[in-house]
Amino acid sequence: MKKIDEYFDEEALLHDDKFIKEMGMALFYDEIENQINKCSQKSEILVIGCGTGLELERIKFACNVTALDISHVMLEQLLKKNFYPEMNLQAICMSVLDFDFGKNKFDIILTCFTLHHFNEEQKVKLYSAIHGSLKSSGVFINGDTIAQSTKEQVTRMKEANTIYRQQNAPFSSLHIDVPLTKENEVALLSNAGFHHTLIEKEWTNTVLFRCLL
Repeated sequence: MKKIDEYFDEEALLHDDKFIKEMGMALFYDEIENQINKCSQKSEILVIGCGTGLELERIKFACNVTALDISHVMLEQLLKKNFYPEMNLQAICMSVLDFDFGKNKFDIILTCFTLHHFNEEQKVKLYSAIHGSLKSSGVFINGDTIAQSTKEQVTRMKEANTIYRQQNAPFSSLHIDVPLTKENEVALLSNAGFHHTLIEKEWTNTVLFRCLL
């Protein structure tokens, strides 16, 4: 099992082709753009696990964007791109677990295919931090891989816990997918303070959540 930063460092050069051409995710990012544009306020945006910036390519208005990723090679690829000229971009190489979200800072927090590496305890802490960092009209948009059943969720989490114990490594430090069911995701978001979680779009193994305060 590779460390998660090392895995994504190696994936960075092929990332865009893999997501858009091989996996056919253009329609997913079309919907991400739609969800962003639906937001009433969008001057301050945080993108968690931004990778090479596929989400940032869909931001086509003046704003401040903080782009966070654990892979420095992903961020190197991101910074080579020409985004909307009035986007003020700050790229930060850091684990989201170490990031200081602050309070009432962001209009939109966006993440795509990132949080399925964390366990439930870590997710509740992250969701609570995200909730606290949103402004009163803020929106959390999360598109991620999901488990198709509780059995799948439990099995994959048990397997992951076994590997982490064997490796004596902190949970989420290795590249291991541990998706939760959409029902469990909604419950965790509710526990973190989100009173309205909408399932905006579903694909075979992916759900797009729009979470409101």
